[in-house]
Amino acid sequence: MDKISTIKERILFYLEEKNIKKESFYRETGISASNFKGVGLKSDLGIDKVVKILAAYPELDQHLHWLIKGEGTLDLNAPQERNEIAKKDHPQGDLLYGQDFNEKIGDVLANMYAQYNTQDKSLLFMQNQISKMEKKLELTILKQSKYLEKILALVQDKEAESK
Repeated sequence: MDKISTIKERILFYLEEKNIKKESFYRETGISASNFKGVGLKSDLGIDKVVKILAAYPELDQHLHWLIKGEGTLDLNAPQERNEIAKKDHPQGDLLYGQDFNEKIGDVLANMYAQYNTQDKSLLFMQNQISKMEKKLELTILKQSKYLEKILALVQDKEAESK
């Protein structure tokens, strides 16, 4: 097997190996087919989508190292013990192979979403404030222009009187 460079390509390989129709995969995960076609195939797959895939296909939990890093092989016939050995070989094994992986990822995603939501609200507030300041600036410039016109008219009147 040639080196598969993206998670999306590895997922498609997995589907092919398991004889899973892509349409079933898209329906079961709720992920759009456009993510796996053309330019979309080369783009990154968000962690939220990886969590959806792992929820729909829990067998992939045993193959996270292959799925995420692309290292090793996808051996769907390997006994469960192989993953126990792999855990010992990886200092972060609990993170990659733990049963509560989806919960941890879900917590991280919820936290990231909350931060995004807060930042989004802050940006909207700042944009609103900038818009108000721009309007005040426009009004101030208009007032100054009127004052300058009046001053200029007065100066011209004074010059005309003095001649």
